[in-house]
Formats: sequence, structure tokens, C-alpha cells
Amino acid sequence: MMARPLLLLACFVALASGMEFPDMSGGPDYQDMGVGDYDESRLGGAGSPSSDGVVMLDHITYNKVVGGKLPVFVRFDKEYPYGAEDKAFLPLGDETGWSDVVIASLGASEYVSEHKARQIFADVGVKMEDTPVFMYFAAGSKEGVTFTGDKTDTKAYISFLKGQGVEIVLEGCLKAFDLHAHAFMAKSATRKEVMAKAEADASALQGNDLKASKGYVQIMKKVLEKGDGYIQTEAERVKKMLTDRSVPEDKKPHFSNRANILSSFSA
Repeated sequence: MMARPLLLLACFVALASGMEFPDMSGGPDYQDMGVGDYDESRLGGAGSPSSDGVVMLDHITYNKVVGGKLPVFVRFDKEYPYGAEDKAFLPLGDETGWSDVVIASLGASEYVSEHKARQIFADVGVKMEDTPVFMYFAAGSKEGVTFTGDKTDTKAYISFLKGQGVEIVLEGCLKAFDLHAHAFMAKSATRKEVMAKAEADASALQGNDLKASKGYVQIMKKVLEKGDGYIQTEAERVKKMLTDRSVPEDKKPHFSNRANILSSFSA
């Protein structure tokens, strides 16, 4: 019982003699000690993409959203997603903001098998080791269509959604010419007729709309000349230009719009 009073007495004596105590408030600095790597993006810090427009679901809200009046594109992933797939997926909320599709995410614990969202994963056939998995659910349906494209490419998600019938008009695109692009790719036998109609419609436009319409027609001509493979080859070239540091920043919007128009042909 005397230990505590003696300890207090020792502290008073130390203070009276001017002894300084070490600052223990901060604890050990594990980063300086080299224990693990700190990745700010995993915590949603600087450099992380915005999640605006993405609906975060749980085991209750999932059943209120999926199978409802609107189509839903769902990411099935860990509770705290990160990495290239996360950075490519999150911009979809903003990119599809005006359209009728709901962009949503459902997370489940990697470590707790009883986590309630795990049952939903099982119901749609998603295994934790395969995450992230992305599925499209048509309005009124709980039968999903699995996305099988490049999970690190936002444009690939958009092309997939367009292919499911979701109407998305991206920056630099024209709704009427998106329809021309779809019709052009749908039937090879009528491609010249579709291109002629697109050229006629373009002649009535001005300014940026005229410039955009010419982009569609130019792609149609290239496809007729080089075949369907041109779409993928050109998309890959444009993607490289967007990430090439030697390309001036004021030129990047041109290539971004080009990529958006190409996605209308690949849907």
C-alpha cells in the first residue's frame, strides 16, 4: 500500500530538482521505424477521387435499391476499397450524374465471415477473393450482368453501361451522333448509309457541335477503311496520349473528348 505514495513523493522530488521527463504523449513513430508503408489514398486523403454520386449500400439498403425502378451498377468489394480499380470506379458517379442509372457500392468484411453483407455476396455469386466484382442490374431485376472489362479504366465501365442500354452522353459527345455510332456498329451492311446520314446531320451544325460531329464521321470512315479493330487500336493510342507527360495539358481535353466519342462506337 505504500508503493503509490512513495512513487508520488519521488515525482515531486524530481520536479523540485528540475529533472525533465521524456514526452510520451506521441507514442512511437512507426513510420519512422519502417513498420509498414503509409498510403494516404487508402484512407481517402489527398489524391483520392471523389465519390460524388456513388451510393454506399449496406445489407438493408441494397434490397431497397437493387430491383427497384432504376437500373443499378454495383461494386461488390471490401469494406474499405482502394487501388486502381477504386480510382477508376468512383468517377462514374459524376460521369453518369444526369442519367437514370444508379452507381452503387456494397462492402463486406474480409475477416468476419458472419458480416451481413456477405450473404448478399453469396446470393449473387461473388466470392471475397474475387473482389472487386462489378454487376449491372436492370430496373426491376435482381439478376446481375457481370462486367468483364478492364477494371482500371473508367471508360470501359461507361462502354459496358452503354452496351446495357444505359443512355450516357459524355463530355464532347452528341446524343444524336451517339445513336448514329450505335447504328453504324450494329449492322455492317448499312454502314455507308448511316455515315451519309451522319454527314448530312453534321452539315447543319456549328461551332463545337460541328467539330464533335466531324469526329464521329472521321471514325466511321476509318472503320470502313481499316475494319472494326480500328476502334480498339485508336482507343489504346488515345489512352496513351492522355497519360503521356510530353503532351501539353491544353491538348489533353481534345484526346479526352476523342476517347469519349470512341466509347460510343465500342458500346
